Amino acid sequence: MKNKGGRPSKYKKEYCAKVYDYLATTDKANMELPMIEGFARYLNVARRTLYEWRDKYPEFLHTLDEIMTYQKMQLVNDGIYGGKEVNATIVKLLLQNNHDMRERQDVKTEVKIDYNTLTDDQLDKVIEQKEKEAGVH
Repeated sequence: MKNKGGRPSKYKKEYCAKVYDYLATTDKANMELPMIEGFARYLNVARRTLYEWRDKYPEFLHTLDEIMTYQKMQLVNDGIYGGKEVNATIVKLLLQNNHDMRERQDVKTEVKIDYNTLTDDQLDKVIEQKEKEAGVH
C-alpha cells in the first residue's frame, strides 16, 4: 500500500506472526500480562500506532484480538488457579473493563401495596394470591 506523503509506515506483515513471539514472553511465570501496550513496546512503536495499523491493515486486526484473547485467558486462569500472587480485585477490574465480564445480580423487587386503597374485589384477589403462595387451600 503506497503511503500518500508524510513519514512511511513502519508496518510489516511479519508483525502479525511476531505477536506469538511476544505472547511467548508473557505469562504468570514471567510476571507479564499480555497487553497491547506490551506488544507496542516489543515492536518499539507507540500504542496508538498499533490501533492505526489495525484500522489500516485488515490482517492486523486479528493480531490485536489474539493479545486480548490471551489476556482474558490468563486473567481467568489466574483468578481461578492463581494462588497468593494474584490480586483478585485487579483481575476482576480488567475482566470487567477489557472483556465485558460482569457480576450477575439477581434483583427481586417487592411491591408495596396500600391495602386501604383496594376495593373489596382487589383485596380478595390479594388474599387469594397470598394463600396460594403460602400453600393454604
